[in-house]
Amino acid sequence: MGCCFSRSSGPNSPYPGGDLTTSAGAINPPPLTLPESAQSAARRGHAGANTASNHRSAGNQTLADNSRRHSRQQRPLDQHINKPLKPFSWISKDRLWTRRELAQERRDFFDTRVTGRAEIWQTIHAALQAMWEDPNGADGVALAQTILSAAEISLPTGSLANGVYDSLGNYYPLPQYIVCDPNNVSEDSDVKGELPTGVDDPQAEDISEDMEKDKHVVDVTPQVTLRARLSENARDYQIMISPSETSRSVARKIANKASLSADKSIRIAYMGKILKGGASLASQGWQEGHIVNALVFDHKA
Repeated sequence: MGCCFSRSSGPNSPYPGGDLTTSAGAINPPPLTLPESAQSAARRGHAGANTASNHRSAGNQTLADNSRRHSRQQRPLDQHINKPLKPFSWISKDRLWTRRELAQERRDFFDTRVTGRAEIWQTIHAALQAMWEDPNGADGVALAQTILSAAEISLPTGSLANGVYDSLGNYYPLPQYIVCDPNNVSEDSDVKGELPTGVDDPQAEDISEDMEKDKHVVDVTPQVTLRARLSENARDYQIMISPSETSRSVARKIANKASLSADKSIRIAYMGKILKGGASLASQGWQEGHIVNALVFDHKA
């Protein structure tokens, strides 16, 4: 009897219907099922998230590619932009300059340089002197370019008024009045150390006069050996000179030794300074055994 009463299908069964799985179904309810519309929305949202993720990945890859391509196109840090030297022109609007004032200001400027390398300032001064002596001609620019190139001085814009860089990356700023005279400069014939345009320097000897003197005057001064480095090919040439011989005469000897053509001439530079043609090397600080720079430039056609 007891067995009969424990059966779930009897009249006293607490689970009518006799379903053996009723209690299990009550304890473990069926999994929640979303409506079809919600399932479609969820699938669309998942697909959109994947698409956005793909777009972000593609965008990041594009940025990385552009960054790598840009880094390849960048100029190495040890290289500087160097453009050919070009003439500079300007008009003074806040001051009326005279040639006397310009000469004094330029002397004071180079005497008071305390930053950068002293030899670079001397080279810049020599290049500017070449342009000051030939402000309206191509010879001055060509000679100045040769001087700057020999010292590995670079011009980022091609204009000295925008400053220059040395081989170590040091910057050397140059004011406008240092580079050249303003177009509205006041002529002053009494300027000490400078002569008006078109007036010859009385201390400078004419080349033809030097040649005539060489024919008639026998120099008995002991000869010394001079070594000159030619800017055109970086070769050294040795010649015999007299300590009292003019720089212009020495330049002719170097040109003959190097077999330069007649359309080229030489200016001698020593310690970053262009030597005066009418004075001897010794009187301008040259010491026996020191190398001088022979700067070659073409005559204006």
